[in-house]
Amino acid sequence: MRNPLRALALACALTLTPACASMQVGETRIENPVAAARTLDQRAYAVLHTYAAIIEEATDIVRDPATPIGFKRALGQAERVATPAAETLQIAVTAYVQARADFEAASGESQPTLERAAIALTIAARRLSEAVLAADAPISELEDLVRARRG
Repeated sequence: MRNPLRALALACALTLTPACASMQVGETRIENPVAAARTLDQRAYAVLHTYAAIIEEATDIVRDPATPIGFKRALGQAERVATPAAETLQIAVTAYVQARADFEAASGESQPTLERAAIALTIAARRLSEAVLAADAPISELEDLVRARRG
């Protein structure tokens, strides 16, 4: 593993908080970033960062010579589904953030400009929501495989 502390933290977070937004352990608060997200763009970024951490962990698993070839193939298949979803999500969140910035910049201007910006923001928000939903399942499948291998 290239970064054992990060992998340990990820393993703890994924093991201890799979269904809840956060958990208090003594003085330390562990958060599930996707469940803790308050806004649509926060959720999108949380999904993308989760994907990146899972890919890093999956890479380490695939490099391990003790990993069975069948499991490596399953990880590869899951990655081939998750990666395009994550790439689409990245494009959608970028468009959403730009549309929101345009809306905020136009909010002090004339109404027609504001209306156009609001429509663009609404469309970008809908596309981002669809991309988050589309990316969630394949990334979760990849995450489940990584968890299964960690035991």
